Amino acid sequence: MNKIFKFGLFFSIFTLLFGCSFQNSGGFFDNKLEEFEKEIQRKNSKIVFAPQKKFNKEVSGVALKNLDKPFQAKKWTENGLNPNNNIPNLLYKNNKNIFFKSKKIGKNKFNLSDTFSEPLIHEDKIFISDFSGNIYNYSLAEKKIIWKFNFYKKRYKNFPIETKLKLSKNNLVISDNLGYLYCLNIKTAEIKWAKNYGIAFNSNLKIYNGKIFSLNQDNKLYIANEDDGNQILGLETFPTFLKTTYKTNISLNGNNIFFITSNGELYSVNHSSNNINWLSNIISKNNVGNTELFYSSPIVNKNGKIFFSSSVSTYSINSTNGLVVWELPFSTNLRPIVTDQFVFLASKDGFLINIDNQTGKVNWSRNLFKEKSKPKKNKVGEIISILLASDQILATTSKGYFLFIDYKSGKLINYAKASKSGFYSSPIIVNNMIYAIDNKLRLLIFN
Repeated sequence: MNKIFKFGLFFSIFTLLFGCSFQNSGGFFDNKLEEFEKEIQRKNSKIVFAPQKKFNKEVSGVALKNLDKPFQAKKWTENGLNPNNNIPNLLYKNNKNIFFKSKKIGKNKFNLSDTFSEPLIHEDKIFISDFSGNIYNYSLAEKKIIWKFNFYKKRYKNFPIETKLKLSKNNLVISDNLGYLYCLNIKTAEIKWAKNYGIAFNSNLKIYNGKIFSLNQDNKLYIANEDDGNQILGLETFPTFLKTTYKTNISLNGNNIFFITSNGELYSVNHSSNNINWLSNIISKNNVGNTELFYSSPIVNKNGKIFFSSSVSTYSINSTNGLVVWELPFSTNLRPIVTDQFVFLASKDGFLINIDNQTGKVNWSRNLFKEKSKPKKNKVGEIISILLASDQILATTSKGYFLFIDYKSGKLINYAKASKSGFYSSPIIVNNMIYAIDNKLRLLIFN
């Protein structure tokens, strides 16, 4: 259980298929797929993540180590702040007062929330999108919309459009659930290029050295040219036969990209040499056939290890060789907080854990919504994100609450209603202030 067994046979067979799998492999890959999977299972596919009883007990304790000094983020150009999704202890004034509330920037026509998205900030401009396909550039200095852009016009007016945004240089790159990938000038909203890849994109966007990275709903990894949107490479992983609502996630560390497919396969790929470093199957044999239930959190990359939770368990994994450093049978789809000292986890049901980064030992665990405690889950809603804000855990809930928690003990310090309508997106912290979008598409700023 303490290591991921390498798929030795996988690499030898995949070498033969590799040239095809990074292209439109067509029938060749399809014909070989069943034979390929059976051969792996027969010889080398060992159960690396076996089912365990889920961790759900409260543990009292005090974490004695101090956190790193709070970091002042001056911009937020992508989901997860940076290529490796590692969000540090962020500097926040901690006055917990609303500083600014805008008028409605857009209209939430479909009455949906996108709590896995985050507003993006560059200089004094904030960029958001809605489910009607509108992209907004809002000026924080002028307190008004600079431009509004809709790539789709009225062609999909009755269909909710999910977009993913990434700021890069003077461009805004967008992918969507229609299979489009396009690029706008952030000052003028002029289209620089647009491509239709045919299948819905299903992951966050990452950009590195002029390359755009994204996964589609069939678990195909695309690498596109940032200058023109043309495909550089397309890696076909094992396809899924069940369409799920699970959102895949990408984390980058230099030339290496890490991602988990909706089939529960964890990949490490060198996008410079086009080689697969290693591959592991998170779903155990007992769960085969239940991949529609699989989910995972965003992958966080820090100091040679990757951290993530899934419907199976939570892991710290050596990013070089794929070996498991430690494992805790705790499941959540919320992004973990990773520091040099600790890993913080939270479930949507209000269960929080502080784990020793090096050993995986639980320092403390606490259920914020247990029967006799306050606040009550039916009042504050589900937890949608956690951040470190000036040495406190900031948990945000779907019904618009901020909960501030002592990172050393898990004790609830205080909580407050921040938005009457609830949150449309997860909050970010830039220039010592919290930025969030509520369900009425208003910008809220707290200092």
